[in-house]
Amino acid sequence: METQWMIQTHGNPIETVRELVQDVWKLSGLDGMLVTTNGDQNPLAKPRLVKDPGELENFNPFKPLMTINAARMAPELMRQHPQARLGAVLRPCEMRALVEMVKHNGFQIDNFVTICVDCLGTVPADEYEWRAARKGSNLGQESLQFARQGGIADYRYRSACQTCSSPAARSAQININVLGLPVRQSLLVQARDAQEAARFQLEKITDGPASSDLIGQHERVVARMAERHQNTMARISQHLAEFLPKDIEALIDTLQECGDCQTCMNVCPICEVEYPKRDADQRYRAEDITRWLVSCAGCGMCEQACARRLPLNIIFGHIRNLLSEEFNYRPGRSTSEALPV
Repeated sequence: METQWMIQTHGNPIETVRELVQDVWKLSGLDGMLVTTNGDQNPLAKPRLVKDPGELENFNPFKPLMTINAARMAPELMRQHPQARLGAVLRPCEMRALVEMVKHNGFQIDNFVTICVDCLGTVPADEYEWRAARKGSNLGQESLQFARQGGIADYRYRSACQTCSSPAARSAQININVLGLPVRQSLLVQARDAQEAARFQLEKITDGPASSDLIGQHERVVARMAERHQNTMARISQHLAEFLPKDIEALIDTLQECGDCQTCMNVCPICEVEYPKRDADQRYRAEDITRWLVSCAGCGMCEQACARRLPLNIIFGHIRNLLSEEFNYRPGRSTSEALPV
């Protein structure tokens, strides 16, 4: 069976995605789904669990805001609802985080339905609030206008989005692609494999197999964005070279200067399931910091929360890249791929 399909959007891509998610919900017999909503009363509202597909009318996966990495919420939701069948719609960095969290903690997501959506970028919370007050909360429509080009100018996004290693939806059971595509006409739906395509009946809930042209358009824009983001990361790293830690021990020195703050760890999805420990003299253990950052999903929640306003996205991303080269490991590829440390 095909694994790549297309859906005609008839000028309304957000509503098309909502209907697709509703279809997946009903086919899976879900009791609830973790989703991002517009937040009419509170524009900065974090993702929440909705328990009825009818509540998806305010669902907006393209909302250009991250106040939390939603993957952090998944283990607790599963603990609170042990008998429920749940799902989540996640951004690529959230999906990467969820995959890595499973490896660190060993909790099961076999019955947790995952949908991932291409990320068009997110802006700082204060800017989002300012724009929402003037333009309304449905800012995802504005972002979608630039999906075909790969988004608006990168400098408008958070640092983590400017340097994101992969803004494309991957690794989930269902991946929804908009980057590089004429979203007012069509978008792509990719299943993780043929078995998932059959399970979710994609031949029935889509408009047929995707054309090679649409697939090629998406892949070219994603590749161009990845190259641009890598160049941005390299340029900033070069500019900050004298301040960046050269290895794990140097990074631990930097963390020790923060004393007992730990805010960056408190908001990190990986630390939600495996918190780095300190040894007898209260110095962070190198093996714990290595295990933490080799799984870094690049969501940038650490930098967003840092009281010292350190460029943690670049600092941690620099170390993550060194570890990726050392271990030939990329976070978030598959739950079946063991942690290298």
